[in-house]
Order: sequence, then structure tokens, then C-alpha cells
Amino acid sequence: MRSLLNIKMIYTLAVCFFCFMFITQAKIANDDPVLLKINEREITLSEFEYVYTKNNLNPQVIDQKSVEEYLELFINFNLKVYEAMQLGLDTHASFIDELAGYREQLAQPYLTDQEVANHLVEEALERMQHDIRASHILINLEQHASPEDTIAAWNKLMEIRQRAIDGEDFGQLAKMYSDDSSAKGSPATANRPAMRPNYGDLRYFNVLDMVYPFESAAYNLDLGEISLPVRTNFGYHLIKLTDRIPATGRARVAHIMINLPADADENAQKQAFEKINEIYLKLQSGEDFAELAQRFSDDKASARRGGELPAFTANRMVPEFIKAISDMNEEGEISQPLRTDFGWHIIKFFEKQIPTEEEAIADLRNRISRDSRAHLSKDAVIQRLKKEYDFEEQKYNLEIFFSKVDESIFEGKWDKSIINDHKSPLFEFADMRYNQQDFASYLSRVQSVRTPESIRNYVSTIYGNFIQQKLMDYEDSRLEKKYPEFRQIMREYHDGILLFELTDQKVWSKAMRDTTGLKEFFENNIEDYMWQDRFDAEIFTFNDEKEAKQGRRQIRRAHRRNVTYDELLANFNQTNQLKVSGEKGLFEVGQIPVLSQLSQQSGVSDVIRLGNHYVVVKVNEFIPSQPKKLNEVRGLVIADYQNHLEQKWVKELREKYDYYVNREVLDALISQ
Repeated sequence: MRSLLNIKMIYTLAVCFFCFMFITQAKIANDDPVLLKINEREITLSEFEYVYTKNNLNPQVIDQKSVEEYLELFINFNLKVYEAMQLGLDTHASFIDELAGYREQLAQPYLTDQEVANHLVEEALERMQHDIRASHILINLEQHASPEDTIAAWNKLMEIRQRAIDGEDFGQLAKMYSDDSSAKGSPATANRPAMRPNYGDLRYFNVLDMVYPFESAAYNLDLGEISLPVRTNFGYHLIKLTDRIPATGRARVAHIMINLPADADENAQKQAFEKINEIYLKLQSGEDFAELAQRFSDDKASARRGGELPAFTANRMVPEFIKAISDMNEEGEISQPLRTDFGWHIIKFFEKQIPTEEEAIADLRNRISRDSRAHLSKDAVIQRLKKEYDFEEQKYNLEIFFSKVDESIFEGKWDKSIINDHKSPLFEFADMRYNQQDFASYLSRVQSVRTPESIRNYVSTIYGNFIQQKLMDYEDSRLEKKYPEFRQIMREYHDGILLFELTDQKVWSKAMRDTTGLKEFFENNIEDYMWQDRFDAEIFTFNDEKEAKQGRRQIRRAHRRNVTYDELLANFNQTNQLKVSGEKGLFEVGQIPVLSQLSQQSGVSDVIRLGNHYVVVKVNEFIPSQPKKLNEVRGLVIADYQNHLEQKWVKELREKYDYYVNREVLDALISQ
């Protein structure tokens, strides 16, 4: 099934050509005469010119011969598509769903702002060249907090920032004031071990590891600089940049670890320090890293693999590791002992897997499309659509929802009927109008069980989503009318999927299943599946004429004594495996040139010179030309039978349907 799906994708894409060029607005709008008509279905000149131009190896030249040849293929293609539509294949749910899936993908470039999207990729590509380390102090704040709460959070962080600038330790300030619980740490509980405070340290990270506003602020700081308050969905942050290093990519290393708890006493610390240094001296003297890891490392999981750790990125490893390997580039390079919260380590470096720019761009486009920053491109489209379609809003009519929506909305139980008597308009654009009832239905539909928040904040957010969805849905519905190239590519996908389905039924799968028809086709065309004259032979090739003559005598004796080919070849090559080469089997005369020099009798040939080599052939049997058996050429016969079925099908379609080519239109194209 998977192979069939792959074939279908390739076939559909081949039909569609993946091209958005070569159709002008003028042709589509006013100057696009009908070139081909099949019953009531009309195919315009622009559609033919589009696919012809893309398929033509020299699109600047339109010659009569190539146009005429391609026209025949074009007629056949459209006859098949018309037949599929007459059979109702375009009404099947599977076809509709598949085409909708393709359309959703193809529509994305039209529903995003490409300039913004490209800028985001370029920005991310530049940032990903470095890993950065930062600390932060967070003051929690709801996304739609009141102006009073917003100002209070801002002022609090500005006071803390000034204290840090004046010399107070940023980490201690984070421990005292940050709403990020990891900054303070936590004691052990019955279900969780104690967590040491991280003093706001976020370790190393790279692009797309943090929410976009935080990332942008952090990457734009100088080393040691503290930002102004930065707003994210979590609240306000102060960010301090503590390090910037070349990107780690995906690092592969091994390590030897000597465990040392954070609360270890002085004697335990001394013993661990002495042990790691003894191991380091052994490495310096040339002892094997993997063996020492297996014997001495307290990380038993990696010790079994010679200390090797799974590949990791900067945000997945303790910062001491990342810092240590930032300057390591030589495979096999070994670090000096270094301390982390887990104990002492020695690192052996293998590689940093850094993607190429092409790989990075493809990955970034995919990741950005799923990241919060993707809304920047979407927001740009929304603003463009509002302007293009004269968006007008009566937002004061939203106020009723703030009083009519209660806490039941967060249990998924809010009843929209409470708004039944309210039908005032909310917004309009183009020829679309939406009122309070429309929004109530939407709000009821998207409600779910969730953490309660401010009713005003929640309703305002959902209302914004409602506006965006209606604008985007409207734009999506007009893509075929608005963009001729999109209409064309969608028609090609439509026709390509239909053609695949029907061709599979009429040709490909039928040839596989129709054993009777296949056998009859084979027997009627048996002359196309003939063996040439063949020899059942053993061919020995020598490097020296004298050795070839001696070898011939041995081959003749072996022939009389029934010594096997393998035994004979092994005997020739007792002292040198390259002395004599050989091959055995059934060979057509045209397959091995030397066979044309032989008689049709069994036996051992004379020594035959071929270039710098000498050949002796032992002929076991000569087999004259004869028909092949079906099981010997089944794949080839199926391919030929498929071609036969397609030719027969096309002939039937040309007889079944009336089709007409406007020669005047075609001649005008050729004479351009």
C-alpha cells in the first residue's frame, strides 16, 4: 500500500508540474479562447499553454511539430479526466478529502505574508549561529491584565532592574522576587526530591527554544546587559545575558563522571577530586577512554557504552558541558576535569552536527510555522484583508457578552440561548455581516474545560479569533477567483488525482489482476519475448596465454572426470585468488561476445584471445532460440500489457466522446 501511495504522489505531482507561472491575468480575464471541447467541457488555450510551456525543454520556441505532438497527449489526458468525472469519481468522499488536503497545503502561501515569513526565517538563521545563556526575573501578569496591574508589574521590575544595575547580585534578586519557582528552589516532598534554586539561570538555549518576545530581547542584548521589562504570555521579565558562544548544534560526546552530591562533606569532595585527576592522568598517558569509562564512571548507563551520551542540543545539557565543548572541535579531544551539580566529569569530544544553510532554512520554515511567531505573518495578512475588504466594527456591541458569559464557560457548559434576544451587528467586511448571534454560536462551539480566568480577557481573545477566522475563511474561499495561477494548479491537482484513480482501475491494477488477459496478450505477442541462441557454459579467463593452454588441458580432463566448476576454479587459484576468473550459467550469444566464436557443440573450446586476456569456454549445452516462459518475463509483459490496455482505452474514449479542437486558436499559438 505504501508503494502505491508513493507512486500516486509522484504521479500527481508530475501531472501538476508544481509551477505557478506562465498564465497572465489578461489571458484568464478576457483573452482566453477555448482550444479543446469534450462534449460540454471546455479547456482554454491558457491551460494548454501552461502545461506545454512547462514541459517544453525550450519554452522560448513554440514549433508546430512539438505543439501537435503535445496536443495529442493533451487530448488523451483530458478525455481520461472527463471519463472519470462522468463515472462520478470526483464525488467520492475519498477524492474530496484528498483534494481538500492538497488545497490546504497549496493555500498556505496565499494566507501568509511572505515578506514577514522570509524575514522571520532570515532572522532565525542569523540567531541560530550562536547559543546564548541568560538569567531572568519574572513577574506574573495575565495576558489581558488591567492597565493598573500592568503598570504595577512594570514599575516593580524597573525597581529591581535599578538595584541590579547598582550592583546587587542578579541571581539573588531572582531568588527573592521572581515568580518563576525554579529561581527559589523547593524542598523535598513525599513525591518529589528537593530542587536547588537556579537563581533565574535558564542555561544555554538557541533560536525557537524560548517564546519569541523573550528570544528577541535576549539575542539583542550585549554581554552582561540587563533588559527593560519584556512582555510575554507569562508576564514581564527582566533578562540578563550571561554568555554567548558558537552554536553547539547536536553534539556527540562521551564522559567519565565521578558522582559528588551537592552537600558532600570536605573529605568526600577531596576523594572525588583526587579520583577524577587520577583518571585524567591515565588518559594523558594513553589509556583507552572507553575502557576507563566502563571501569570507573558513576554514570552506569553511559559507562556501558564507553561513556558515550545520546546526542544533545545546548538546551538539553548542563551549562558547564556546553561551555566546555564550545571550544572543542577535534574528534577525540579530551577536556580537563570539570565540575557540575552532578559531580566531576571528563569529556571526550566526537562531533558537532551543524546543519547546512539549506537544511537549516527548511527546518526553520517548518518550525516557525508551528511557533507563536507565526502569528506575525498571519497578523500582517489580517491587517491587509481588513483594509482590502473595508472591515468595519461595532465593538461596543460586544459589551453584552461580558455580562452574559459566566464561569460556566470554563466548564464547557455555557448556554448561548442567553443571547437569543441580542442580534446587533459586531462587524462587517466585503459582503459579509456578523452579529451577536453569530459570535454566540462560535463562542459556544469553542468553549471547553479549562482554567478560569478573567471573563473579559477570555471573551476578548475568542472574539479576536472569531474575526480572524471569518476573514481568513473568506479569503480562502476566493483564492481561485482572485489568483489565476492558484485556480490552475488546483485544477491540475483535481485532474491529476482523478486520472491516477481511473488509470489504476483501467490499466495498472487491471494488468496485475487480469491473468487471463495477460496470458492471452503474451501468447499473441510471443515473438517479442524470445530467447536468443544460448549456451549453458563455464567461462574461464586467464591473464597469460601459456597458463591458458595449460588450463585448457585441465578443463578437458576435468570435463571427462566430472570435476565441478567450483572445484576447478579453486584449483586454478590455489596460490593467487586473482590468477583466473570465471563465470557460469546460461548466456545468450549477444550477451557474451566470445560466445559468437563458438560452434554449437558441447565440449571445451580452443584458447581465444580477447585483448590482453585469454579465454577458454566449456560448453555444456547449446540451446537454440525459443520463446520465453511467462514467469521468466512477467514484469516486462505486465508493462507491455499496461501500454496495450492504455492504447485500447484511449481509442475507446476517442470513439465514445465528441471532441473538437479549435485550429484557429492553435495556429495562432504556433505563429506567435
